[in-house]
Amino acid sequence: MSPVRPLPGALAGLLAGLLTACGEGTRLEGSVSPLLDLRYERAEAQGSEEELSVRFITPQGSGENTILKVTAKRENLTFEPGKPIDLTETMGPPPSEVQRGEVSRSVLDEPVRAFPRIARGTLTFEKALQPGAKVPGDFHVTFVQGTDVYSGRTLFGHFEATVP
Repeated sequence: MSPVRPLPGALAGLLAGLLTACGEGTRLEGSVSPLLDLRYERAEAQGSEEELSVRFITPQGSGENTILKVTAKRENLTFEPGKPIDLTETMGPPPSEVQRGEVSRSVLDEPVRAFPRIARGTLTFEKALQPGAKVPGDFHVTFVQGTDVYSGRTLFGHFEATVP
């Protein structure tokens, strides 16, 4: 008896099915992922005089959920595409504890969530944030140790965000 070999078309179909299983879409990663659903449909980058941010969004009825938002305050910051922004930098002279970076979440039927202080983290946009542009980038964050459920945990991801 000769071994059974799958047809090339069947194999391609099987692989395509496995790669799109459950409609997972794009997701962020890190040790926070067992605690929160980090799947999103699109990313949006915004730049204003006050802040630079990337939001990971899913539609919710006629509105949207912000699965995660990573923000960097622009105070005393010269933005350079491709240069990582240190999210742990403190704003103001000591004993200021206000950080340049912040991570938040706003999802229907969940309390608006602010995460712990950032122990280590960067946010990078590879291009200038021009309206209509697609901007690749990445972020990674490790939260400080403490008593919050997210303390000591990580979040990270690569993205291609649209600038509205």
